[in-house]
Amino acid sequence: MARSRRRLRSFILGVIASAGLVVFGCFVLNCLIDPLWYLRGNVVSGINYPFNERLSKMVRLLPRLQDYDCVIFGTSRATLLPEDQAKGYRCYNLAISDGQVSEHLLLADYLRQRGFAPKLIIVEIKRTDLIGPPLPPDMPDFIRTGDAVPSILASYLTLDAMDFSIRTLRGDAPHHRYYDPEFRARLEVRSKKRYYNPAPTVAPTPPPNDVHAERGALYRQLRAKFPAARAIGFIPLESAWRMAAFSLTGGFDAYLAAVADIAQSYDEFLDFSPPSQTTLSKSPKETYDGLHYSREANVQVMADLLANRSDTAIDWKREDRQAVAALFQRRFTEFFATTAKPDLTAQSTEKQKPHPPRDESD
Repeated sequence: MARSRRRLRSFILGVIASAGLVVFGCFVLNCLIDPLWYLRGNVVSGINYPFNERLSKMVRLLPRLQDYDCVIFGTSRATLLPEDQAKGYRCYNLAISDGQVSEHLLLADYLRQRGFAPKLIIVEIKRTDLIGPPLPPDMPDFIRTGDAVPSILASYLTLDAMDFSIRTLRGDAPHHRYYDPEFRARLEVRSKKRYYNPAPTVAPTPPPNDVHAERGALYRQLRAKFPAARAIGFIPLESAWRMAAFSLTGGFDAYLAAVADIAQSYDEFLDFSPPSQTTLSKSPKETYDGLHYSREANVQVMADLLANRSDTAIDWKREDRQAVAALFQRRFTEFFATTAKPDLTAQSTEKQKPHPPRDESD
C-alpha cells in the first residue's frame, strides 16, 4: 500500500512537472517572439506581424506615454505613415488595422484618463466610416473599462499568444504588413509579378450612394478630445483607378460634402486621394492593392502634412467645397483622357483577378 502511494505521488508530481515545463516553454517562446510587444519584439527574426494591434499598440505605448507629444489615429493605411519623420515632434503611431473613428474615440478617452495631452494629433479619415451600415467598435475590455493593460503573464500564458508565436515562426502573416525591430510598419517585399492590377477596378462596397454625412460628427468629436493640440486631418493615398471608379458613382458628391464638414474642425486638412504621379503608379514597391502605400511613399505625405502644403494633395482648408469638386473633376478628366473609364456595370459580373487572402480593408 505504501509503495502504491509513493508511485501515485511520483506520477502526480511527474505530471505537474511536465505540465509546468510545457507552460514554461510556451512562456519563454512567447517572450522570444513577443507578438504583443511586451518586451523588444521578435528577437529571433526581427519580423513582427500585426496580429492584435489594438492590444500591442497600447502595450508598447503606455510605459512610454510621457515620451510622446504627438499621436496618429487611423487604419492600417496610416500605420505606414512614418511617425519618425514628424520633425519637431515625438510621434506615436496608434493607427490600427481596419480602425474606425468610434474606436479612436475610445482610445482617446483612455489616453486622456492617463493625462496624455499631445501637441499634435494626425487623423486619417476613413471613407467607409461614412458609407454603409455602421460597425460597432471592437476594442479590448481594458480600453472600455479604463483598467491597466493585461500583464505579460496574463497574455503570454495563453493559447492565443502561442498561436501568434508559432504563426510568426512559420511566416504565416495575417496581412501584407509587418513591423520591423524599431516597431515601424512596412509592406512585405513583393516581386514584380505580384503587382497591383488596377483593371478592372471593383466598384466600392457597400453601395456608394449610401453616404451618412452625419457620422462626420464623430471625427469632430475626436478632434475635440485634444482641444489644445494642433490637429491635422488627412485622406491617404489611393490608386487613381479606384478613385476614378468611385467618382462615377452616385455617392461621390455626398461624400465630398461630408468631408467638407469634417475638414472645418481641423486646423489643417489635406486630401491625397486625387490622381497624382504616386497614385498612378503600379509599382509593387509602392502598393499591393491601391490602398496601402509603402512607408517610403508616405514620407512625402508626412512632410506635406507638417508643412501644411503639397504639390499633389488638395487642401480642404484653402478651398471651398465647390472648388475642391472642380479640382477633383479636373484630375479625373486628365486621368480619363489617357485611361478608359471603368465599366461599373460589367464589374458586378466580371471576375477580378483575386488578391491573396490576407488583404486588409481600409
